[in-house]
Amino acid sequence: MRQLTLSISGISVTLKRFVSYDRILADTGQTEYSIVGTPLDSGPVYEPKHIWTISAMVTCEQWYAIGAIFGECDAKRRTQGNYRITVDDSIQDFIEQGARTRALAFGGVQTNFTGGVAYPAQFYARMLEPKSQWQKNQLYPYVASFVLRELDKA
Repeated sequence: MRQLTLSISGISVTLKRFVSYDRILADTGQTEYSIVGTPLDSGPVYEPKHIWTISAMVTCEQWYAIGAIFGECDAKRRTQGNYRITVDDSIQDFIEQGARTRALAFGGVQTNFTGGVAYPAQFYARMLEPKSQWQKNQLYPYVASFVLRELDKA
């Protein structure tokens, strides 16, 4: 079940055919060294947020749903409403120390290991303007590209 599901206000889309998928942590700080070689670490004291960079082959209906999700998110953000998109990420397990702190992605199962847990997680995020590229494929005529920025824990 390797998929990414985005939903907001009853609008939902599930993506399964990825051209590229990347989920990274936003800046976690730098390590610099003093004149005598002592490490000097910087960075936020809060848990770093995730950033997704996605490109996926989509049907026309999926492309329309992505546009509707972006539109709903942006409209709610501008009126200071709850604009967070629920992201169920079953592609890359979320790994953390100790116990699970996030909601499981729909249909997900956690795996416990010595010192931690791994599981498909649910996130809240904001979508940055999606773009599409037309391709010569009747079933998946678009490659949709967009960025998600995590807002808070689900």
